[in-house]
Amino acid sequence: MPLRVYARVPVWFGVIVIAATVAAIVLAPRTSPTSVPPPAAAETEARPAWQIALDAMDHALEAGNISGAEMAWRNAYGFAMRSRRWQALVAAGDGSLRIGERLPVNRPYRARAAEAWRAALFLARAQHSMDGVLSVAEGFGRLGDREGLSQVLRIADGLAAADPSDEARRRVQEVRNRLKPDAPAATLGDPILALFPDAAVGP
Repeated sequence: MPLRVYARVPVWFGVIVIAATVAAIVLAPRTSPTSVPPPAAAETEARPAWQIALDAMDHALEAGNISGAEMAWRNAYGFAMRSRRWQALVAAGDGSLRIGERLPVNRPYRARAAEAWRAALFLARAQHSMDGVLSVAEGFGRLGDREGLSQVLRIADGLAAADPSDEARRRVQEVRNRLKPDAPAATLGDPILALFPDAAVGP
């Protein structure tokens, strides 16, 4: 009998040790890892894919990697089109010009910039965004495309006419005076058809 009693001692001792350990864990004060603060909201917010692609394009340009810049720009343009944001398409047009500046023949890149800006103009007009339309005007002004600029300014005139204040008209006139001082204001016809001739579909 005494031997059986002594044989049970290690089992009870183990149970007591486990119970004490659990109690210590439960009763111990909980501390938060204040040494590692949570990331700020701005840091966790994902950047748009088109902007990331344009950054990659600029890095490739800095390294003299034109083919890498080309690939990154095409990705950026695809993302910009899918975003349905005029800001993204304006930035894509600007990016195309940056590639063209590194090459002796830049005509294709200027044409691609104009294509991106036309798409941006279509969205900006549909969204009644004067900022978008005037951003496209700035782009055509940099290209020296006076005909394209005239059409964009006519669209801007149309948006300004719907604004009861004079602020929109003043903004359009400032851009006109700076980019094309000899261009009169006009709102006749539909200028979007000149930029998008395929939109004029007959019956």
